[in-house]
Amino acid sequence: MNKTFSAMALLLMIGGLPALAQAQGSTAPTDGNDTASSTALDVSEHDQLAMMRASIRIKKRDFIRDAMELDEEESNKFWSVYQKYEAELIKLNDYRQTTIEDYAKSIDDITESKADELVKRGFEYRKARLNLLAKYYSKFAKALDKRTAARFIQVENVLLGAGDVTIGTSIPMMPKVTE
Repeated sequence: MNKTFSAMALLLMIGGLPALAQAQGSTAPTDGNDTASSTALDVSEHDQLAMMRASIRIKKRDFIRDAMELDEEESNKFWSVYQKYEAELIKLNDYRQTTIEDYAKSIDDITESKADELVKRGFEYRKARLNLLAKYYSKFAKALDKRTAARFIQVENVLLGAGDVTIGTSIPMMPKVTE
C-alpha cells in the first residue's frame, strides 16, 4: 500500500510530519545506536513540525486580517480574543496529530478495535472543534458584535474546511479487509 502523504503543508499544520515519516517507514542513518538516532530524528522532526505549524499560523492570521477588514479598535479587541481561541485550537490540533500518528503506526495491521477507536477519536475532535467555535463565537460577539463574530466564523469555517479536505485526502484510506 502506498503510504506517501500528499499536500504536506496543510498536513503539517496538524502535525503530520511524524506520521508521514512513520507511514513511509523512513529511517535515519544509524551509527550503531538505533535508539539515539531515532530520538534525534524525532526531535528534528518535531522541531521542523513546530516551525511549519508556526509559519502556517502566521499565514492564516494574515488571511484572517485581510478577510475581516477591521478598524484599529475592532482589531485590538478581535486579536485579543483570537489569541485565546488559537491557543485552544492548537491543543485540539495536537490531539488530531496524535490520532494521525497512531493511525500511521498501525495502518499495516490495523484491528477492528483500533479502527473503531480511531473513528471515535475523529468524532471527538470534530465535536470539540465545533464546541470551541461556538464558545468563541460568543466571546467575539461580546467583544465586538454578532455580525463581526459571524464573519469570523465564516472565514474560519472556510479555512478549517479547506484544511480538512486537504488532510483527509492526504491520509491513506483504511485498508480493506482481505481475509
